[in-house]
Amino acid sequence: MRTILFLLMLVASSAVSAQSIDFNSAAAWSQFHFHTGNEVTVSADDTCLVFVTNRHLSPDSLRFVDEFVDTTSLKYFFLEKQEGKWNVYQEATLGEAMQRLPIKRDVVLYAEGMGKIFTANVMRAQLMSAQYNVNVVMFDYASINTTYKPSKNFRFARENASLSARQYYNLLLQFQQARKLEAPWLTGVHFTTFNHSMGNIIVREMMQTQDVQPLNDYPFIDNLVLNAACVPQKGHADWVNKMRFARHVYIHHNRKDFQLKGAHLITMKKQLGEKIRGEKAVNATYVNFHDAVRYKHSYFMNFPQKDYRIPTELVGYFSRLLRGEEITSTAAASQLVIVKEKDKTLSSTRL
Repeated sequence: MRTILFLLMLVASSAVSAQSIDFNSAAAWSQFHFHTGNEVTVSADDTCLVFVTNRHLSPDSLRFVDEFVDTTSLKYFFLEKQEGKWNVYQEATLGEAMQRLPIKRDVVLYAEGMGKIFTANVMRAQLMSAQYNVNVVMFDYASINTTYKPSKNFRFARENASLSARQYYNLLLQFQQARKLEAPWLTGVHFTTFNHSMGNIIVREMMQTQDVQPLNDYPFIDNLVLNAACVPQKGHADWVNKMRFARHVYIHHNRKDFQLKGAHLITMKKQLGEKIRGEKAVNATYVNFHDAVRYKHSYFMNFPQKDYRIPTELVGYFSRLLRGEEITSTAAASQLVIVKEKDKTLSSTRL
């Protein structure tokens, strides 16, 4: 049985790799223009994003960021989409990139899981911004190498997520400082961090290896979301309980999550986003998505290349969550029950 599941995991990983290779085509990269100057004219009608990346930068290349992590520095990009093309401008600081955003909205710091090259992360960040009406800051690290086999990429993504923890920590310190200094782009809006799948390795590693006491000075994050976390479930309460820099912590789990079952099999450890057992973190709200999404893993957005569409109730839940609102465990559970009952009704009408 383990062998079968392992093979299924490899098939799923291969699909991710194939998707990323498509994003890595010359045609895909030709949609991006990396500017060496700061000639930015932005309209409120443009799609705009901020990227913070630790990839190596090659300004004169078509693929101007590569597929390896650079742990020596962070790069800040402001992206704007005009007439189907992306203009990418490098900025010196996070603040300089953020102040170019044309509309003041709630801010989400978003970190993805395995299988995303730069262009794929742009697509995901754009979808989140459009579907939930937020300003997205993507923490972009190398989570796949298009020349590696799936099994090697699994290790590659995990290692790079761990290596990125210190830089993610430094980025959070910058957001904290912006709150303290009442930076215009963060004043009067909510700030949420959303880590999906292996993106949670970054958070776990940060909590276990960095001095988080400076972060815990006060809660500058409204909602901290650990979504479908591909990290060991055992002992998670120890590091989650140390998170005093967020007003609310949410842990999303689904015991039938197909990808996390594969990760469980490969690592021989139950995953936090899979099933919760043992001690729970006292500062976290646990939300069980099992009955609402079945075996799904990326159940927080609608993707154009997938048939699955998020039920209206879940769209409402994630909209509130990403815009910094507090959602009690009771309120979350009631939303998921509605989805479950609707699904039952739909299934019975098909019989």
